[in-house]
Amino acid sequence: MLAVLNTTPAVLVAIAIAALMIAASVFIIFYHDRKHEELDQWVDFSLSRETLRNAAMYYRFMAVSMLVFYVFFTISCLLLQAEGHLIFADGKEPIYAGPIGTSLFAIDLVLRGGFFDIMEHFDLGVSPIAMNRKLFWFVIYAFVFRMFYAVTLIKIAISFIWIHGKIRMARQVFRTSSSQLRLFE
Repeated sequence: MLAVLNTTPAVLVAIAIAALMIAASVFIIFYHDRKHEELDQWVDFSLSRETLRNAAMYYRFMAVSMLVFYVFFTISCLLLQAEGHLIFADGKEPIYAGPIGTSLFAIDLVLRGGFFDIMEHFDLGVSPIAMNRKLFWFVIYAFVFRMFYAVTLIKIAISFIWIHGKIRMARQVFRTSSSQLRLFE
């Protein structure tokens, strides 16, 4: 408890953002799973403009949360640096990064979260700035950020493929039943 009281405001903000990202990930996995089932039923019963609007709202929450957490993470990294925390390194020495460097670092984490091992395997990156691995708490914070994106993007991809498949199947059934009705006329 004493360690939390002695932490700086920027570290407390980072802890709060990490907790919010974890909560949003749990919400996306479990609540959105229920919403996905509702959306699945809407597609089964009717393929209408209302169904497409509900699908757009379903994906909008995830997209907005991704954008908001990107901005929060970038600002919190800038705040941490302003307090003197050397959270970045150039491979050897701890360094400070400006707003553009910090933004590129965050984009790099987003891409690594979204493309998983492809970025690691081929040693691809957007930014030459790396984490200062000596600050274990920042490594954990960056991991939570990266995993938030991984979980959200996996959920979006699986959901989109599933709903797209359901819509295609519904259209195919409609076309087949329409052509069979014409044969009987």
